[in-house]
Amino acid sequence: MKNFKHFLTILLLLCSTAASAHDFEVDGIYYNVLSEEDKTVAVTYAGLYSGAVADEYTSAVVIPATVTHNNITYSVTSIGYSALSGCTGLTSIEIPNSVTSIGVWAFHNCTGLTSITIPNSVTIIGNYAFYGCTGLTSVTIPNSVTSIGGSAFRGCTGLTSVEIPNSVTSIGNSAFMYCYELTDIIIPNSVTSIGEQAFNRCDSLTSITIPNSVTSIGEGAFNDCI
Repeated sequence: MKNFKHFLTILLLLCSTAASAHDFEVDGIYYNVLSEEDKTVAVTYAGLYSGAVADEYTSAVVIPATVTHNNITYSVTSIGYSALSGCTGLTSIEIPNSVTSIGVWAFHNCTGLTSITIPNSVTIIGNYAFYGCTGLTSVTIPNSVTSIGGSAFRGCTGLTSVEIPNSVTSIGNSAFMYCYELTDIIIPNSVTSIGEQAFNRCDSLTSITIPNSVTSIGEGAFNDCI
């Protein structure tokens, strides 16, 4: 009987641990510790895997620059992998200047998000970061960003305008694919490469400015555009 109770206790502890993948939660926002030494964390999702908890983030979300847990203050430096993926009830988000990267699939299918301002601390927009954000009509990319990941804004069917800053050197594969409402795009002279199908099926695109700095344009980059 004692062995059975001991086994049951271990099983309950394992189930409790498996119920979530985050390290801690403060004020409804979930975090993973990136470095105990540097005291940095990334925003993450609530469950064991992305989508395990439906719409854990809704309405307006304000991410703090710092967060305190167990008397330790951490700096919030990243929106992590799939952190807010599938949160269709999310309508707005405020990202602090402490954040330097927006991870892969971070805002995937956040269909209720209509606009976003990315702070000028961010240098990387990961692959698929805003993929399928159909409600997104405008986005401000700061001049700190050096690369726009593959499929970063793919399927943002409501996106009408985007300004690519003079800091970006590469636009990833399918970065703006299926952005049907995008009407014009100016590619700055910092860009050297445009990925495959980067602007494929941007049906409303009527004006494209490509500088001499671009030395590589991937296959189908502007298919079915103007």
